[in-house]
Amino acid sequence: MGFDVRGRKPTAPEGKYFHNNIWWWPPLWAYCLEVAPDIAGKVTYAFSNDGDGLDEADALALAARLREELESGRTAEFERQYMSLKTSELCPVCAGTGVVEKGEGAIACLSCRGQGIKHPPAVDYPFSEENVRQFAKFLENCGGFEIW
Repeated sequence: MGFDVRGRKPTAPEGKYFHNNIWWWPPLWAYCLEVAPDIAGKVTYAFSNDGDGLDEADALALAARLREELESGRTAEFERQYMSLKTSELCPVCAGTGVVEKGEGAIACLSCRGQGIKHPPAVDYPFSEENVRQFAKFLENCGGFEIW
């Protein structure tokens, strides 16, 4: 399961296709909405695989905004902050042990993945500066796009 972003009129191979799986796409698009709400906000159904997207002018404008963020270092800082959301609070399911009793033995706690600490669901969805960079390159060459 994922999001297949297809270029409408690609001008280079990088503009034909961009893919993020179900874990990577939500934080990427949320970042686009944060840094370019006036542009990314035009996509009503960014999370529904129904062909919504942007025309060429808006795709280029979004690419330019993402490039500004990348070059300024703000994207890298956003990644650091986003990935530091983990907390040191004990997991309420396993009481910080990382395991739960199941039948005759213990198994790794699914809630904290055996780490013993809880974390917000947002960090289950990764974000990276490199993913933003690849998306910006796609946007620069796609001629507009549709999300499938």
